Amino acid sequence: MRLMNDFQCEDGHLSEHFVDHSVEYVQCPHCDKLAYRQLAAPRSKLEGITGAFPTAYSRWATVHEQATKVARSKSFYEG
Repeated sequence: MRLMNDFQCEDGHLSEHFVDHSVEYVQCPHCDKLAYRQLAAPRSKLEGITGAFPTAYSRWATVHEQATKVARSKSFYEG
């Protein structure tokens, strides 16, 4: 699988490359030295059901309320 990764050479040049997961280094486009893959920050999504994360919970509640309204209006017009 190919992913977008950040690579940095010893001179500090930072560049992005779309490469396979197994690629550890590429040639720096600025100075032609080896640029090594940098550790990327993980993505996380806060759960919004329990209320432990108030902003995620309010978003979940809003989406849930809108879905309920749509479902009720569909059943009203169909039945």
